[in-house]
Amino acid sequence: MTHWIQACIAIWLTLFSFRVWAGPSISEPLNVCVGDGSPWPPYTYWQGETRQQKADTLTGYATDLVLTALDRNDIAYQLVFMPWARVQHELARESGRCALTWDASYKPERAQYSRFTQPLYSISLGYLYVGAPDTQAQPNLSATQSVCGVNGYNYAAFGDNPRPRFEANTLQQALRMLEAGRCRFLASEIEPVLGGIRLGLYQFSSDIAYITLPNPKAFHAQVSRYAPQANDLVAQIDAYLDSAAQHGELQALRAQYFQSVTSQPQPQPTSE
Repeated sequence: MTHWIQACIAIWLTLFSFRVWAGPSISEPLNVCVGDGSPWPPYTYWQGETRQQKADTLTGYATDLVLTALDRNDIAYQLVFMPWARVQHELARESGRCALTWDASYKPERAQYSRFTQPLYSISLGYLYVGAPDTQAQPNLSATQSVCGVNGYNYAAFGDNPRPRFEANTLQQALRMLEAGRCRFLASEIEPVLGGIRLGLYQFSSDIAYITLPNPKAFHAQVSRYAPQANDLVAQIDAYLDSAAQHGELQALRAQYFQSVTSQPQPQPTSE
């Protein structure tokens, strides 16, 4: 009897040690959060207003990259839609609703609660303003000019250039402020705004022009440090990105998504 009890204890300790090593269960679907306040074509966008409509139509270059990486690694997930600022709040909580998102730029505050993959893509930063796209007259980008932005967006890469003084909750609201003359410029990534207007995802009836800054901004998939096996998840996504680059999948995705969205006017030089 004593040997039987000792054997049971040994088995129990072995199972317990395995459960501790394995960490939180990953049999439950991973909560993959999408910031749904502002479509981000050609990287992440959708049609419709309800959660189901968004889930059914969710598409884009970065969307395909991240979700394909999860599928290739047999990682079950469920999509959760919420405003971008809320996504960051949930990633930062130990018991938060978000384990993973993408279209995220690096900033030191986010690195305290996140792990970042290698860049998914890089795009141009700049200032949009009401004007003819081919205009040669560049408005003055002085610090006294009123600049709009979006709450929760990362403007660190704008450096010493003018930062937003007025922040809207969504990119569409910021575009309305720009068109109504409530600000002179909209500080933003250029391609998603122009692509969204072209696809009818954003409403803007005036001519729109822009000034680009010299350094592009990189965007990543972002994993909460509290997610199950967070470091492994980052490594799996990175490994897929490397493989996709080697096998031509990235080039095929670019051809699929960029052709209709990025046929836009040539960037204007940065204003002094």
